[in-house]
Amino acid sequence: MNPALKRKLLVISLLCLLVASALQLYTFGFADNFFSNWLRMFVVLFVLVAGTVLAVVPGANYIVNKTSQLFR
Repeated sequence: MNPALKRKLLVISLLCLLVASALQLYTFGFADNFFSNWLRMFVVLFVLVAGTVLAVVPGANYIVNKTSQLFR
């Protein structure tokens, strides 16, 4: 795996872990099912953010660059 991709995934996972922890503690507190809710929240956030950062944004950038080259 590319070191730059590893670094991006590590940063995304740490940010999602912190956001999921803060959201879980703020919304529900430390309830009985804390870890299952926390893990579920982390996975959902990770998939959404990683998909956006690694697929949607570069794809949109590629499409915009290609269409701008057509109109030159």
